[in-house]
Amino acid sequence: MEKDTGKQMTSFGATAPPFIDYLKDILRRYPDGGQILKELIQNADDAQATKVVFIHDERSYGTESLWTEELGKYQGPALYAYNNAAFTEDDWGGIQMAGRSVKRDDPNKVGRFGIGFNSVYHITDVPSIFSSGHLGMMDPQEKIFGERSGGFRWSLDDAEDQDVLMNMSDQFQPFRDIVSHVCEHGWSKVVMEDQHFRGTIFRFPLRSEASEISDNLYDSDKVIELFDSFIADADLSLLFLKNVTSVSLLHISEDGAVNTRLEVKSSVPTDGVLESEEESVTEGLTRFKVITVSSEDQKETKWLLTTCTMKEGVAEDLDLLTKKLSFLPQVDLAFPCGEKRDCSQSRLSCFLPLPNNESNKTGLPVYVNACFGLTDNRRHIKWQEEDQRHDEHALWNEMLMKKVFPQAYIKIIQDAIKLAQNSILPVSSVYNLWPDLTQIQHKEKWHALTLDVFHHLFRQNVAILSLAKDERQFISPSEAVFPCNGPTSTNILSAIKRALVSCGENLVTLPASVAKAINEAYPNPTTLKHVTPAFLRAILHRTGVDNITKDDKLSLLEYILGDEQYKELEGLHLLPLSDGSFRYFTYREEDTALIDSHEFPRVLLPFCKPFFIPHDLTPACSAHLKELARRSK
Repeated sequence: MEKDTGKQMTSFGATAPPFIDYLKDILRRYPDGGQILKELIQNADDAQATKVVFIHDERSYGTESLWTEELGKYQGPALYAYNNAAFTEDDWGGIQMAGRSVKRDDPNKVGRFGIGFNSVYHITDVPSIFSSGHLGMMDPQEKIFGERSGGFRWSLDDAEDQDVLMNMSDQFQPFRDIVSHVCEHGWSKVVMEDQHFRGTIFRFPLRSEASEISDNLYDSDKVIELFDSFIADADLSLLFLKNVTSVSLLHISEDGAVNTRLEVKSSVPTDGVLESEEESVTEGLTRFKVITVSSEDQKETKWLLTTCTMKEGVAEDLDLLTKKLSFLPQVDLAFPCGEKRDCSQSRLSCFLPLPNNESNKTGLPVYVNACFGLTDNRRHIKWQEEDQRHDEHALWNEMLMKKVFPQAYIKIIQDAIKLAQNSILPVSSVYNLWPDLTQIQHKEKWHALTLDVFHHLFRQNVAILSLAKDERQFISPSEAVFPCNGPTSTNILSAIKRALVSCGENLVTLPASVAKAINEAYPNPTTLKHVTPAFLRAILHRTGVDNITKDDKLSLLEYILGDEQYKELEGLHLLPLSDGSFRYFTYREEDTALIDSHEFPRVLLPFCKPFFIPHDLTPACSAHLKELARRSK
């Protein structure tokens, strides 16, 4: 049934003729896929919504009671996007602006409904919106509501429109049904009593036939692919959003059965919140964020999240671009606590994760988020390559990574140390936060940025290394005694650790990746103290070996023999005998120990058996002692 109210149409979504061409160009460049859902979530987050629900509804509705006959083809299956923030008048204006050719001049100047929102035209020809005081339908092809009319809007505070919304049953039944899913109040209360919907429902009828906009037909399988694409990134989707704390994916079958495919939620525990020091060049905050993903099973991940914003007046060139582009000089880093993730999977976000391709992967142990300048198709970050040398968005990205990223990285490491000292975070997490230069050696840009982070970190000479005697105590590299370089057995390393800890040396423990970072990026690595045979001999000369176990003495002996500086052994009570005792390394006769050989085996001197060195020493230790004996002749 076609309705004639005798009332002049409320123009909505009016477009200029070039818009279809512009839209086709956007769809050619802008990818179909999971990014569409991310754009809708981003819009919701910008509107300060806390909840987003996507609904794949396979039901078809009646076509008898419609506003115009042309709307009958849009009564089939649809994708809905709900959020709990209502449209403002600016939003109603902005979503119409998204369809005007003025966007050709600057697609970034129309607020939340820019290029991203127009990606919904991959799915539909007639998007509609129910929010605050209106229900509007957009028709860029201008085929439904009359010539030069790109849409129509009904108002909830208009008596005639109320009558249409309540009584044109087929036309508005899809919205009536979805309102019942997402709102505690029914359709009639919202329309007749409240005259206001405290949220937003987008309806995107799936394109079932080719149109001027696109020949991309959208069936249920494609919506499932859309959902699957989002599910793959679900645990990252809420990490860097400011407001949205819940996203759900629902499926409604043709018979009306509702199934929740996925729900992802975020929460911020109150423990472990750390703010920047006042004298810092940045304003920052570190806290935990818990992401819970529920589908067939449930997965919970606790993240350490640091936000770092450059203060105005610190970097003039960055301040100028901040004002010009209206971007925020902020970098966020997120680190998954309690699990050692594959760094090759860490990637960039621009509030929501960017596509999972190689150029968006960093090789870092943290996930990096910022208000990046993106390429036209929103899939990549712009960098200052030859063809973008003077591109301001590319320059912005470079400056952000050069000036703010190192500050953010230093803050997350130092805050992790504070949390570890208070037993809120495992100490292992602190070292897991350090970038592994080996992992990123083939990523030239991130390798250079990581070296930059290390240079900043080491210049400050702050406490960043965990002490072996108490792992929750940290000291600076200049105060530390570093473990020995080169291949050494676990037994020897353990014996050295016990010996140095017992005599109060500042031995630190660190994984190979941290040692590599210090070797490659510390400004004067030769000034650092490392465990060497000479260093250990000097310590043992000073402290003696009386409190060291027999097994540890043998391990220490093997190590300090390694550089063949045998003269420096004199006076150490470490010369082992077969009866388990030790003698001093001296030239005195009473300290003599015997070493057998093939020519003179120890069985030839049965009465001297206790004076031989043990026969079960390691081959390396035996060889050194024999060489020492040979040189002493």
